[in-house]
Amino acid sequence: RNNSWYQPNFVKQMLQFMKENQFSLVIVDEPQIPTNPVPFYPYVTNPNLVLFRFHGRNAAGWLANDAEWRKKRTLYHYNTQEIVDLSEAVLKMSQEAKEVGVIFNNNSGGDAAENALQMQKVLNLSY
Repeated sequence: RNNSWYQPNFVKQMLQFMKENQFSLVIVDEPQIPTNPVPFYPYVTNPNLVLFRFHGRNAAGWLANDAEWRKKRTLYHYNTQEIVDLSEAVLKMSQEAKEVGVIFNNNSGGDAAENALQMQKVLNLSY
């Protein structure tokens, strides 16, 4: 994925291509920084599967350019309101697709599991 996919002169073509080939567009939450961010774009291109990937919103970590950049990039804890907002998008996509997957990739500080459990509670899911 690349920010260029979402530019006004290309996004329609990209979405059509994904639909025609039944590719699932991964819906990404990441910092919206000046260097080529992928926007949060909830859209179903494959009615069988929608996939969310939540990297966190640590802009400083995303821009880090030192030896520790991998540790900094996904060092982020989603707050309650952010979890509620993301859950609303997940719920909306669940009404348009057979299956929805969610990956919390904000794992540098061990926050992914806790945030996933928070979302599970907000969405009233049990396993």
